[in-house]
Amino acid sequence: MLGLLHDKLLSATLLVLNLLAPVDVHVDANRAYAAGDGHRADIYRPNGMGPSPVMVFLYGGGWRNGSKEDVAYVGAALARRGFVVVIPEYRHFPAVSLSDILTDNAAAVAWTIGHASEFGGDPRRVVVAGHSSGAWAAAMLGLDATWLERAGSRPADLAGIVGLAGPYASSALTDPLDKQVFSGADPAMQPINHAGGRHPALLLLTGAEDRDVRPSGTVALADRLEAGADHPETHIYPGLGHGAIVRSLSFPFSLQATTADDIAQFVAGAHAGP
Repeated sequence: MLGLLHDKLLSATLLVLNLLAPVDVHVDANRAYAAGDGHRADIYRPNGMGPSPVMVFLYGGGWRNGSKEDVAYVGAALARRGFVVVIPEYRHFPAVSLSDILTDNAAAVAWTIGHASEFGGDPRRVVVAGHSSGAWAAAMLGLDATWLERAGSRPADLAGIVGLAGPYASSALTDPLDKQVFSGADPAMQPINHAGGRHPALLLLTGAEDRDVRPSGTVALADRLEAGADHPETHIYPGLGHGAIVRSLSFPFSLQATTADDIAQFVAGAHAGP
């Protein structure tokens, strides 16, 4: 009974936060980043003068679910911290393949880099962030140049990558439906298999209590990068589960962990190029 009450209270709180998202920020909804009705993005802009750092935020949902409206509270919370936040919609598995999902996300990122100055953003300070399957996509775009190059950009154009609770290796997944997404998939679809060569700075965040995507996947990617003389910044937050880590970006959940502060500090020092 207490668990049900907690879930209802949590859902109600997120609903209110999403409804209040436009307060104190400017929202440009449903901007087209590519052809097709499903290729739209919401842009959250801070008050005040730019140019501001830009974050493309890729929502999670096990590759199969989710929407940009579900994380409106994230866009608003980060905009209040001074970021321009672009949250794109994209297609889902199994209607499309993992390659199609990456193609959509790469198109959104390339579009953001090309149009950042139009909405007060700094095109040399574009960071791609994501939660869960969105963190998988963010890492793939940063570590495997294939996707952004096809979209007319490149990883070197990014200031950084931020992953929250990312399944960088399929072995970190615990949900059978999530595992099924990678059944028979090319190993190249796992970010950990691209942990080499030049890439943007990485910030890897996970919760110690994550039961959906084991923290061991984040640790494994960080270790692989460290072995190659890269030094990703990694944080494991005590007490946070899979959903709690993305909720912690917004008040009142931000009282649980320093997630938002750590991201802001990372972005403050991130710039594209040499």
